Amino acid sequence: MRPSWKLRLLISVTFLLAMTGLTGPAIAGIEHKSLKKIDLTGQPLDITNSFDGKLVFVLTPGTILVYSAVENTIIDRIAVEKIYTRISYADKEKLILSAADPATLEIVKFDQIYNINIVNRPFRGPREAKVTLVVFDDYQ
Repeated sequence: MRPSWKLRLLISVTFLLAMTGLTGPAIAGIEHKSLKKIDLTGQPLDITNSFDGKLVFVLTPGTILVYSAVENTIIDRIAVEKIYTRISYADKEKLILSAADPATLEIVKFDQIYNINIVNRPFRGPREAKVTLVVFDDYQ
């Protein structure tokens, strides 16, 4: 007895998918290991990370902890109202906070501050000035 056309079609499609690799390998399990454990100062309510994975934002009651995956440490804290329970990363400079009670949404803009080593670089004015202006020029 010859198999039905549906069974032959199913066998053909399965064979084609297997030959092209579109089905992917079967997963037998998952191995894991802890890479880093961080002690937080408050109860974590929610977490999000930057698209490049370099920054992790941990929302705790009244504070956003900013963790640098590059430096493996908490690099800053952003004070927020304690009503917020959810956080999401919007783009390279915005976080979105939300609360259910009262129903509130807040968009927080943040800027990253970089330390620039100016030791042994040409300068004008007092060496210990409170503010340093740095100009990046290319004269080519």
